[in-house]
Amino acid sequence: LTSNTEQGNSGFIYKIVVFFLLLSWYWGAITFGNIINFITACTVGDWWFSNDDSGLYTMSNSIKRAFTRNLGTICFGSLFQAIIKALRFFTGDGRKKSIIACIIDYILQIIEKLIGYLNDWAFTFAALTGEGFVQASRSFINLFKQRGWTAIINDSIVGTTLMFINLGIGIISAAAGGSIIYITMIQSPEKHIAVICVSLISFVIGIFMSSIITTLLTSCVRTVFVCFALNPAALGATHPEHLEKLTKVWHKFYPEEFTTSGYANQFKEPPVYSQC
Repeated sequence: LTSNTEQGNSGFIYKIVVFFLLLSWYWGAITFGNIINFITACTVGDWWFSNDDSGLYTMSNSIKRAFTRNLGTICFGSLFQAIIKALRFFTGDGRKKSIIACIIDYILQIIEKLIGYLNDWAFTFAALTGEGFVQASRSFINLFKQRGWTAIINDSIVGTTLMFINLGIGIISAAAGGSIIYITMIQSPEKHIAVICVSLISFVIGIFMSSIITTLLTSCVRTVFVCFALNPAALGATHPEHLEKLTKVWHKFYPEEFTTSGYANQFKEPPVYSQC
């Protein structure tokens, strides 16, 4: 009995240690990714509000904010997502053994996606406004509810499109890597195995490298949504041709939402001139 108790205690301690190790690893990785998204949002903000004399969105100031004043905001928001990921590591092992563990893992998966979705927008809003994580989360939700755009951001297919781009680049990389090995390697029994291995490695590397770029593009698109909701007139002062294009697209695809937001009267649909 004593031996079983000691084994149970040691197993519990082992799980606690593993949990905190995973938590620290996930927290660091997620925080680093959110810092990149924060700086990207500031860069887009600099392009959108380039006439802003405060220097809030300059690259140097954005990096400084990300690692000093707003680091607590980024770390705090990243912590929740890291905790859920660490918990899912343990529930994932028990899914085949218990229906309860399977249900808990499914609930944690939903919470993880919800927190990740909220974090992405909250950090973008925090980067543009300088608010804390909690306040930025509330402000973002209230702003898009006020504009009537909550359904629009959910309908965005940018993420799906970029996912297919990543997959395509991975396939092209695999084909290129495998072809090079097939052409250059002398005929041998191991040739086909080498081609398969190199193709798989090239596929993974291609997707990884492409994901870095597409993640930045996703962050840029998200920031444009927030900037347009915050102050579309600022784009008219800095890049009027882009505001005209955005206004035209909004009138075409989301006329009701654009009218509800109050921007339809402020930004009239650009006239279309027929070519003679």
